[in-house]
Amino acid sequence: MIEEVTQQLWEAGEKKLKCRIRLKGEPIERLVHPYGICQTAANKIMLVCWQELGFTKAGRTAGYRNLKLANIEQIEITDLHFIKHDDFNPLDGQYKDWVFHI
Repeated sequence: MIEEVTQQLWEAGEKKLKCRIRLKGEPIERLVHPYGICQTAANKIMLVCWQELGFTKAGRTAGYRNLKLANIEQIEITDLHFIKHDDFNPLDGQYKDWVFHI
C-alpha cells in the first residue's frame, strides 16, 4: 500500500496535480499539493505538501503540512493543477533524506 501511495504521489507531483487524501481516523478528506516524500530527522516517512482544504486542527488555514505517509488510507489524483510556492525549501533542516521532491 505504501509503495502504491508513494507512486501515486510521485506521479501527481511530477504533473503538479492536486490530490484528495484521507488519513486514518479523520472524518473528511484533505486537498493537498504533493511536494515530496522524505524521511525526517526524527526518522519518520512523511508526505510534504501544501494543504489547500480539508481536515485540520482548529484555527489552521491553508499551509505546509508534513503528514505521516503510513496514515494515508485513501488517495485520488484530481485533474486540478497547482503551482509550487516559491518559499518551498527542500534543503530545510527538518528534511533528511528525500524519496522525491518537486
